[in-house]
Amino acid sequence: MYDYEALVAEVLRNKPEVTRESLTAMIQEKRRTVGSGYLTDQGALFLVAGELGVKLQHMVTTDLTLKDLHIGANDITVVARVLAIYPVSEFKRKDGTGVGRYRRVNLFDGARIGRLTIWEDNEEAMKLTGIAVDSPVRVVSAYVKAGLDGSPAINLGKRGKIELITDEKIASKIPSLSAVAKQPDSIKEGEPVMVVDGLAATDSRSSTFTRRDDGSTGTLMQFELKGGDKNSRVVVWDGVSLPEVRSGAKVRITNLRQKKGRQGESELHGDSASVIQLVGENAGAKPEPRFIKVKEISNQGVSGSFDLEVMALSKGSVREVNLKDGSTAKKGEVVLGDDTGEITAIAWDDQSKALGEIEAGEKLRVHGVVVQVSKMGTETLEFGRASKLERMRK
Repeated sequence: MYDYEALVAEVLRNKPEVTRESLTAMIQEKRRTVGSGYLTDQGALFLVAGELGVKLQHMVTTDLTLKDLHIGANDITVVARVLAIYPVSEFKRKDGTGVGRYRRVNLFDGARIGRLTIWEDNEEAMKLTGIAVDSPVRVVSAYVKAGLDGSPAINLGKRGKIELITDEKIASKIPSLSAVAKQPDSIKEGEPVMVVDGLAATDSRSSTFTRRDDGSTGTLMQFELKGGDKNSRVVVWDGVSLPEVRSGAKVRITNLRQKKGRQGESELHGDSASVIQLVGENAGAKPEPRFIKVKEISNQGVSGSFDLEVMALSKGSVREVNLKDGSTAKKGEVVLGDDTGEITAIAWDDQSKALGEIEAGEKLRVHGVVVQVSKMGTETLEFGRASKLERMRK
């Protein structure tokens, strides 16, 4: 992406009256007053350089990810996956010359979500030919402006284009929707939700309503979704081509936001870009688990749950540990491995007992475990409430 030290050196070379210390102070002040949590030191440096009249040239022209974006960037290339595609919308031009058109696309690359707006002077890009939700894409010759919430927003004008990434090596580095899918009971209040998996607890119901502001008609689809030990009401407003959902069907829903209902209950709200996918040919049928190898874990990202078929490489142990809040908990540990690598599995309290009973050399199947990464970058498998341990007896 960008060589920060080279950019600093370029500013100091063009502005000899500015010291490194004063430049650093300006960068931190810019982050504090303008960044609102969105600017890195690099992003703030670009803004400071612009104010000083220095046009930075030392850039590496390569693909950026969403975390590399900064307000004011121009003629950049970004790689990500498509999270949501909105219908074409209209707006009234400020100069009074009529109505303009644009299309919004939400992008993601793991834990980050970015917003792309394609403007009417690029009709070809607005068509999004061959591009769908979860497609890996490259956005070329884009520029970045502040969105309504102050965060960097990607824009695509006449010179830009959006294209499918066909290089599997590049596409595989961008986590897919499957890798970031969540269960309803793991969603925090108020957070945007890229994708949620669960079982429909009720049939879907569709209805229409009239908006008070302009008298137009809208649509509403709703049903209860079960995941883990929690049910959430799913509400999709003005959905496009949504399938009918039957109770017991396994579903995947994209582009949601968690809200509280009138009684304080959890609700997941979608919009015209939300997609509901019925998973599997037989609604409600439990799919056969796909066992992954230990070496695949690093390629899956840290989101989602996994099933593995492994051997215990150590005897399981259980010990009591002190927690930060002063309380204690039981922690079970065992080292697991297959022909591709080894990893430590951890379980807490009630589930720790099962790990403590494991003998070295046992063959095991673990279901629904998640990956945790320590501050030092060490990966472990952690058993949650929905995880299961299957001991393969001879």
